[in-house]
Amino acid sequence: MNNQTHLHDDDKVSKLVNDISEGINDAGTTFPSESDPVQESNVKQGIRYILWGLISVVVNIGTFYLLFQIFRLNYQFANIVAWVLSVQVGFWVDREIVFRHKSDTAIKEMTAFYGTRIFTYLIEALTLWVGISLLSANGNLSKIVGQFLAIVGNYVFSKFFIFANHNTGKKSE
Repeated sequence: MNNQTHLHDDDKVSKLVNDISEGINDAGTTFPSESDPVQESNVKQGIRYILWGLISVVVNIGTFYLLFQIFRLNYQFANIVAWVLSVQVGFWVDREIVFRHKSDTAIKEMTAFYGTRIFTYLIEALTLWVGISLLSANGNLSKIVGQFLAIVGNYVFSKFFIFANHNTGKKSE
């Protein structure tokens, strides 16, 4: 009789192991692969965009201040140099850290990134021109207002166009 109890217990253990295995197999992968983008809330990405984007803003405003205030260069020249440096920093920060975008098309994305940044640069340049040339306002304050407008536009373009994780035709399960 002891032998029967032992066999009966083995069946229970086997059934339990099989049930657990089925559950694990049905759950799918625990960690997404590089081809499966992590889906997270817009709020988390927005917060990361603001916090990590400060690096790009510091590069932009710091370069502008250095060239415009310290070296007394033309404000439009100072602005374009600051813009080029901050866009390059911004591209890599946004791609790798903010949107955690994985693809083999970095050059194509960089081209689109620069293209959209040209549009927001023109908004910022217009803000500087209105602020400094027309209103005789403080150059640094005009720069900050222009940067704010550019940041909002840049987030929208990056989130929804450049680093959007478009459905590649895979079926959701």
